[in-house]
Amino acid sequence: MNKFRWSMVGLIVSAAAILVIITINQNSKNYEAKQEDTAHVLETMEVEYETIEEEYTEVEPIKNEQVLYELGLGPASKREDVMKTMHSMTHQKVVSEEKWYNLEMTTENINVLYEFINDSEVIDYKSEFLKIVGNWKEGNFDNIVEEHNYLWGEQNGNVGKATGVLTPEEEAQFVKLNFE
Repeated sequence: MNKFRWSMVGLIVSAAAILVIITINQNSKNYEAKQEDTAHVLETMEVEYETIEEEYTEVEPIKNEQVLYELGLGPASKREDVMKTMHSMTHQKVVSEEKWYNLEMTTENINVLYEFINDSEVIDYKSEFLKIVGNWKEGNFDNIVEEHNYLWGEQNGNVGKATGVLTPEEEAQFVKLNFE
């Protein structure tokens, strides 16, 4: 009986091996047939390309781009960016125990900042900012402490509240230390 079992196992293994060989052979013939069909299609296929002529338009440079960059402003600037710039500019004029960012309050910087705010279509509180920077354009710094503290407060400041106005000598020293 042992020989019979081994004979049956041998037959089953042989049949399985023959089935595997036949399946592999058929799959390879099918694969070759598909490759030949595809090659024929690719050879006869014609492709038309449509030429699209685009008119080249030069992007207009942003007015005062370099000055705006130095002030930390650009096309994506929002209210918070403008406040930070204005706040940093007030440090030249006010007494406070901490001044973390400093931007020089020159006529050019003031004019460019005013123009930027005026031209912006996305800045909230635009009229309020224009009023403050408009005063600076006119050389009016009478409310600089209040303006600093307003901007400082809007930015959730907790250190560096302005307590007074620098004297002309102190301001000149501040400019020399920070911008020259």
